[in-house]
Amino acid sequence: MTDAPLAADALDPFASGFADVAAEFADETGGPPTLGEFLEVLGWSVPTNSDAVDGTFTEPLRLTATVKGKRYRPEGASRVAELNDHVFEDARSLNATLTERIASAGSPSTPQQYASAILRIIRTGRIAFADVDGTEVRRLVAERAKRNTRLSPGDILAIPVEPSGHRLAVVITRNRFGTAIGLFEGVSPDGRPSADVLKAPRRFPVYTEESQVKNGTWQVVGHDEGLLGRFPADPEVYHKPGAYPGVDTGEHGAAETADGPLRMIDAEEAEAVGLAAGRYRQTYPAVFLQKVLSGERD
Repeated sequence: MTDAPLAADALDPFASGFADVAAEFADETGGPPTLGEFLEVLGWSVPTNSDAVDGTFTEPLRLTATVKGKRYRPEGASRVAELNDHVFEDARSLNATLTERIASAGSPSTPQQYASAILRIIRTGRIAFADVDGTEVRRLVAERAKRNTRLSPGDILAIPVEPSGHRLAVVITRNRFGTAIGLFEGVSPDGRPSADVLKAPRRFPVYTEESQVKNGTWQVVGHDEGLLGRFPADPEVYHKPGAYPGVDTGEHGAAETADGPLRMIDAEEAEAVGLAAGRYRQTYPAVFLQKVLSGERD
């Protein structure tokens, strides 16, 4: 069964509750959410650890809408990263109640049952969107989790760290050195790419490989090519003085791009990157990088 067992008498309170979430969004950003932004908030607010859900929910849960017979694609940049936590907390509380209501029919809610219930709520027309009328939304599908994801520049990764939370990174490029990612300071409690974390990029990108993405440990939680401007487009790797016989790597070391010549660096840059102190590492296996990030303290 794919239709959510949501009785007609439950629609009004849920519609009112989710309309309030949209109103909170408008209060914070200066305007109502687009349908895409609203679905993004819901996707980050599903109660994945609840007994009311069947264990196949991903976070974020990606919801794809059909409006007037065409697949919905939002225009413009998402403002979801600008929101404070209370918007997500209110949405999470409503989602928990909604999935419990669905599960009361006899079995835990599936992602598609949840999506079908949200569709019925949206189609009441009670939720104000910036770009569509809720009554025009014809279909809502919960996308299945993807494996063996091929990363693209601008993909945002959530890397789990101990004891809890996630470090965030953006994919910069893929070249002969590996997959270059730019890391951000701070920890996201749930992996959500919030503005508070994304505002603090680290100076030096690192290279890694994609095994932890392919096995699902590292999740792609967003895409924002605007973040790429905070990092070099072709990240360099560094070499200490005398690293290779017959190759001049300078007094303090040298930097190399994937397709360019060596660039001699000064003492200040060698100190900043950790080359002078012997703590620089140019590439990391993904599992090891995750352990390194877990050992850091902000």
